[in-house]
Amino acid sequence: MAKRALLITLLFTLGVSTAKGAVYEIKIVKVKEKKELPSRMIIYKVKKGDTLYGILKKFKIPFTFLNRVVKINRLKNPNLIYAGQRLKLPVGGGSSAKKEPFALNYLIPALKAVGGRVENEGVFFLGNEKIDYRKTPKVEVGGRKFIVDLSKSLDEETRKALKDLGIGILNEEGLRKLITEQVERNFLEVKRNGKIVLGLNDILTYRYDYMGYNKDSGQLTVINLKPETPESLKGLLRSYGIEVIEPETSQLDAKKEGKGELKILAGEGLEKLRSLVKLLLKEKGEVDEFGLKLPKSKIYVVYDYVDPEDRVKLELQGFKVVVLSGNFLVDVERLLEIVPLASKRVNLILLEPPLSGEKFRSRFEVKGLLISTAKKEWFLVDALDKPEEIPYLLDRGVNLIIY
Repeated sequence: MAKRALLITLLFTLGVSTAKGAVYEIKIVKVKEKKELPSRMIIYKVKKGDTLYGILKKFKIPFTFLNRVVKINRLKNPNLIYAGQRLKLPVGGGSSAKKEPFALNYLIPALKAVGGRVENEGVFFLGNEKIDYRKTPKVEVGGRKFIVDLSKSLDEETRKALKDLGIGILNEEGLRKLITEQVERNFLEVKRNGKIVLGLNDILTYRYDYMGYNKDSGQLTVINLKPETPESLKGLLRSYGIEVIEPETSQLDAKKEGKGELKILAGEGLEKLRSLVKLLLKEKGEVDEFGLKLPKSKIYVVYDYVDPEDRVKLELQGFKVVVLSGNFLVDVERLLEIVPLASKRVNLILLEPPLSGEKFRSRFEVKGLLISTAKKEWFLVDALDKPEEIPYLLDRGVNLIIY
């Protein structure tokens, strides 16, 4: 049984009654519920071509369980799983695995996010009739009161009694309409279900439910029905002059996905390359008149003006020689070709929600060099369009090197 602390208040003036009897409301101000967890775990061996989203769908595991699966399996990045990997999956279980109506999960919190008042813990009594706010929430917008009845559980007599008290009844369509009215009341030039593309080199594609200008501040604002924009991504959108309003949630806690590491390479030319070598190979190189010497790896990165005869002498001493090109990225690739590290130029793509495919809220694409070491993967870029991209990439678990 859930333990509840109750606060009883009279909804209207004392003595109010209807044909059904006395009218009063009980508000639950504190609720401690016992969470129902999945009844068992299974071990699944990842096959070639599998995605985490596809696996969850295959075993009918709610997408809201994604963070739990990531945490259980200690995945650094849920977008990266490999064939042969064994995953623990929570299956079966109680009510937590049941899909609640879209309106209860998203529309009611969205109405609250745009200024509506919501009561979803409490009981409203009309004589002997009880209205449970957990199943049929009460909402108030602009002085108007409504009961949200998605399953049409209220009988006609109760509906009439509520109407006599000035309380309307909303289904899902009516709730959507109320949100739209509230948005249009507070924002100018409102657009619905659109897409914006931001950036020059690093491209952010973002889909919104509503977008308009705040009547009070003039701020360009996006209003979404689902909580699918992490705080770090909101910060990036803010750098483009766009504020985001959407329901609050704990499901977007980026820390569950792992915090990335940031390295900014200082210096110029060989000093910058030397810093990168120290980070990737854990080897401290030596800069001399020929270039960068790596005694342990037996590699010499030499200036392009070094005499060919001197290059041959270095090779006879057992060094592998790399000639600088003047392009840092090319020089890094040439160096990595002769050390046991994998690298390739990639377009890193981050989706919100993760693994959402074509149904994404946002799609962020950055070009760079992906470098794999024994312990971690690094993403090397020369610059970013906006500094606010850095915390977003780190929150998504990307180990970032900027040169």
